Amino acid sequence: MPLHESIQYYTKYGAKVFGGFLDASKAFDKVLHNGLLLLDKNVPVSLVLLSKNWYSRLCCSIKSKGILGKCFQVLSGVRQGKVLSPYLFGVYVDDLIADLRNSSYGIHVGSLFAGCLFHADDIVLLSPTY
Repeated sequence: MPLHESIQYYTKYGAKVFGGFLDASKAFDKVLHNGLLLLDKNVPVSLVLLSKNWYSRLCCSIKSKGILGKCFQVLSGVRQGKVLSPYLFGVYVDDLIADLRNSSYGIHVGSLFAGCLFHADDIVLLSPTY
């Protein structure tokens, strides 16, 4: 359900809707790699092992004035601009969304929870007045 329709639903009955807009772009840098490798997310073990191998070998170096510096290991963060990164970030914050959905806070339209909307690293938290 789009943001506009959720707000319209509450304002139709005289409530005001407050929104908190968060830009979580820096959160992409803070995601711990081990947090991505959770077996309780119904992910095939082979994919978990592949991801673990991939992220354990992730390294970067700095190039300045044509000189490439020494490679250093990257221990946190998902690669921004990559197709898989928004999905991995979503997996990482999935428990937060579940807690919000099960709480009495935020917008609920019927049985549908619409109080936490995500698009990549942009987050909107919505809560009505009563």
